[in-house]
Amino acid sequence: MNEFMLTEINTERCLLRPWRVEDIPLVPPLADTRDISWNTSFRFPYPYDEEAAKNMIHWSRDGAGENKWQFAVFSDEELAGGCGAIRGSGVETHTATVGYWLGTAWWGKGLATEIVAALVRYMREETDVEQLTASCFGWNPASRRVLEKTGFAHEGMRRGVVRKWGKTTDLWIYGRPL
Repeated sequence: MNEFMLTEINTERCLLRPWRVEDIPLVPPLADTRDISWNTSFRFPYPYDEEAAKNMIHWSRDGAGENKWQFAVFSDEELAGGCGAIRGSGVETHTATVGYWLGTAWWGKGLATEIVAALVRYMREETDVEQLTASCFGWNPASRRVLEKTGFAHEGMRRGVVRKWGKTTDLWIYGRPL
């Protein structure tokens, strides 16, 4: 087991730690909703079943601590969501792309801002990554606010490039040096 798998990040209200195989049954009851899937890539399926959780957790452990830093997020000892970063490739290996999600019961409480801030600190202090990138869909202003509150700058927009379930929107691009 590599050292990353022992990582624990504590915030005021959350614990972030790498995903574990025993988390598999915890994910579907939280993640199986169109509301979360609506704001995420097709990598986050709907419906979200135990097979999807198994695939995600095994994927998150491949290259963990080197090219992927994926965390389960717990609040009040209950799974609340996930966050992480994936290293860029080729000429972008000094960068990483950030993503995050929370169960709908955790929305609107400032938790996403808290966990993204913790992830940014971790990436700055514990990795060789020099810049973070993130994106969000045009119909998700809450995610834009999270990124802006955690020091990401709006770098551009790709108009009409997101198409999900028959609807099209813009993709907002953000960046943040570490």
